[in-house]
Amino acid sequence: MPPGFSRQAELERLSTAIKGVLDRKGCVLVPAFGLGRTQEILAALALLMQAGKLRKQQVYIGGLGRIFTEIYDLLAQRTNRNHPDLLLTRALDLTVLSSKDLAGLSLGGGRIFVLTAGMMSEHTASHELTQRLAGDRRHGIFFVGYADPASPGGRLLASQPGETFHFSDEAGELTRRCQVEHFDLTAHANRDDLLDFVTQMSPKVVILGHGDTAAREWIAGQLRERHPKLQVHCPGPGETVLA
Repeated sequence: MPPGFSRQAELERLSTAIKGVLDRKGCVLVPAFGLGRTQEILAALALLMQAGKLRKQQVYIGGLGRIFTEIYDLLAQRTNRNHPDLLLTRALDLTVLSSKDLAGLSLGGGRIFVLTAGMMSEHTASHELTQRLAGDRRHGIFFVGYADPASPGGRLLASQPGETFHFSDEAGELTRRCQVEHFDLTAHANRDDLLDFVTQMSPKVVILGHGDTAAREWIAGQLRERHPKLQVHCPGPGETVLA
């Protein structure tokens, strides 16, 4: 994390941004992965509403988000949490949207959406809704995690106000007029933490199966340098590893 980074400060900044959009009767979209990130954002919204920093209102989620959120609540007392008594399905007025519902929903009056997918992949709810929000200055799209530069979300995040850009092959070009912000709320460990974790676990084999090629190769090189006897594999898609 950069020097002076504060997760609480980022949440406060997100709260201020959401309130600003709602005050101008716009809609807020937080694209988020269905497992983990969606529940984290929903918990943050619940706590902000309980503290009076955001007004209490419906929060719209997708079907996948609903399934994982219900599981999250069922396991509330079985895992270590900062807020074990916070049940999201009770603390929030959650409304589950189907694709049909989303297409016909009015976007006036201020609404909050927490929809998959985090990178706005084609054929997802966040991809569909972005096409309706992007061209209107009232609305806000707020990223809370990593978006690959080559993904629709990454291209939106890199765009400038008023710029027309290629969003996706499915949607074609969009003109960005809505507010777009990024909030550093990633749950990913940094490189040093990952290397330290391997040292603590002292495994015989490490398989690096996720992430950019350059990032995986860097970690693989560091691991081989620090642990010469360690087997390190960086398989490609569909490749079988025999360890």
